Amino acid sequence: MKYQFIGWCGDGIHDKVWVCIQLSYDRWRGKYITIWGRRGKSLQSKVIDGATDYDIDTLIRSKESKYAEIPQDKLHEVYPEFQEDLEKTIAWALLKV
Repeated sequence: MKYQFIGWCGDGIHDKVWVCIQLSYDRWRGKYITIWGRRGKSLQSKVIDGATDYDIDTLIRSKESKYAEIPQDKLHEVYPEFQEDLEKTIAWALLKV
């Protein structure tokens, strides 16, 4: 798993994360999963299969105005249960595909 973007919206009103992870990549296209949601709630996910680098860059740019990018180690401070929630979410998302 390769994190493409980790964003957090913690402005006092919202406490949400949005993450884009590269699951696989073959030549020009890849398989990605985006995960978003509030801390402590069920995370939502969407698998994107066959996306180009341009597609993912465009998607990430559209989220940068709402979510501040944070490093992976800071994510653990912001959302300690994220790794556990992430594993459950990815497993269910990949079963749906």
